[in-house]
Amino acid sequence: MYVFSMHRVGLFGGTFNPIHFGHLRAAVEIRETLALDRVWFIPAHDPPHKEGGHILPVAHRLAMTRLAVRGQRRFAVSDFEATRPEKSYSLYTIRHFRQLLGGDTETYFILGTDAFADITTWHQWETVLEETNFAVMARPGNTLAHPNEALPSALAAQYEERAPGHFRREKTEIVFLPVTQLEISSSDLRHRCHDNLSPAFLTPAPVIAYIEENGLYRG
Repeated sequence: MYVFSMHRVGLFGGTFNPIHFGHLRAAVEIRETLALDRVWFIPAHDPPHKEGGHILPVAHRLAMTRLAVRGQRRFAVSDFEATRPEKSYSLYTIRHFRQLLGGDTETYFILGTDAFADITTWHQWETVLEETNFAVMARPGNTLAHPNEALPSALAAQYEERAPGHFRREKTEIVFLPVTQLEISSSDLRHRCHDNLSPAFLTPAPVIAYIEENGLYRG
C-alpha cells in the first residue's frame, strides 16, 4: 500500500446529506487555523448515531461530496467508510488514516459541539481520545468550550489549557475553534428540493446539478 506523506490532516466525517457551504466554509477555516496540509471529507456509510429513512444511499452522498470539493487541492474525499458494510465507527476510520498517512502524521478529527457533547456514547470512546486530536467547531451561541462539559471530570482534569480553547494532555489535544455561522442545514436543503424550491447559493452548483439530474430528495 502506498503511504502518502502528510504531517497534519483533518478528518471530517459526516452524513453529508447533502454537503453544503456550511461544511465547506468550516473546513476552510479549520484548515487555516490549524495549518493542516489537507482535510479529508469522509461520508459515512451507516452512521451509528443517525437513524431513520431520510439518508440517501452513500453512493449519491459520496458523489456529491466529490463534486463539492473538486478543484480544491487542500481538500480530498475518502470512500473508506462508504465501502465498509459495518457501522461507520470513528475509531476504525482514525486507525485507517494513521496507517495510510504514516506514523508521523497528526490527525485532527473535525466535528461539531453537539457531536462532541455525545462522545461518551461512541464506540470505544476513551481509545478514540487517545489516538487522535479533536477540532471542535464552536459556533456562535454554543457554550460548550471545555472538555469537562463532555468528559467525566477525572478525564477532563488531565487536559491542560495551553491557550484559550486549546486543551492538551500527554499525546493528544482538544481544540475548540470558532467558525463562521452560515444559516444552512442539510435538512433545509432537502426540504427545499422536496418542495421544488431552489437551493441556489446554499451548496455548490455541481451538487445542485447532480441532485436535479438524479431526482434526489423529491419525496
